[in-house]
Amino acid sequence: MAGKKRRNTTEFARFGHVDSIGMIEALHARFEDHRFAAHAHDTWSIGAVVAGAKDISAKKGSQQVFGANQVYCIPPESPHAGKTIGGMCEYVMLYVPDEAWRQQCEAFDVDVRQFTRELPADTQQVRLTQAFVNQIIGSPETVDVWSGEWSLSCESLLGEYRGSPLSKTTSSSRVRTDPGLHHAYECLHEFWNRNVSLQDLSREFSMTASDVCRRFSLAYGLTPHRYELVLRLTKAKSRLLEGVEISDVASETGFADQSHFGRHFKSIFGVTPGAVAKAGHLTFV
Repeated sequence: MAGKKRRNTTEFARFGHVDSIGMIEALHARFEDHRFAAHAHDTWSIGAVVAGAKDISAKKGSQQVFGANQVYCIPPESPHAGKTIGGMCEYVMLYVPDEAWRQQCEAFDVDVRQFTRELPADTQQVRLTQAFVNQIIGSPETVDVWSGEWSLSCESLLGEYRGSPLSKTTSSSRVRTDPGLHHAYECLHEFWNRNVSLQDLSREFSMTASDVCRRFSLAYGLTPHRYELVLRLTKAKSRLLEGVEISDVASETGFADQSHFGRHFKSIFGVTPGAVAKAGHLTFV
């Protein structure tokens, strides 16, 4: 229609990282149709929705939707996925190592169990988070321990959670204390670059294949196969950031070819291996 502004829905995904404040990774993306497969990170995932809305639930038939100007935190090893709601979503993400995030929480008197509370929309907090993400992506050399942006961002966000009630221990946390499941977890981490089948795990830990799959999924939110796939892709991302060639990384981590590797990589991280490799050549310590 004449006179009606057309919404900008051009898709993009930009990635960056900085080592000087604890190997923090950053993502700024806008998607229309991209769907993230169920996965988990070994870091804290801090998201801020700039426009639109997204559903991060990894469970079929359920939703966990965050809309424009909302900020959320996902703990390490917490399964989630991702898809747009209503046609478009623009958002930014920070991926922060557990130790670095806990240090900030301790400094600002916040217990990590308080992050289960959903925060109301906060335009200022989203703008602050977006600015910090874009600084990491566009000018990583300006981000360091003394620059203040990291502490300012943490102080503002953690202030939103201070005083929230503590979450109770989840059933999945209790199940993870099962010795058999813990051994299966260790086995997948030790042999992450091999094809560890359900049959291998069932023989090793004297369970049926279906029992291994059911109990592991209950504890970690992902099947053993998908859990190992995420491990391989996480290792691959680290190798790309070290400057290893994409073809070599694909081979090292057990993918048939670069195309196969690229499809799985983007389904988890939202960016191509090439985007991460490019960021790896711009490391500032």
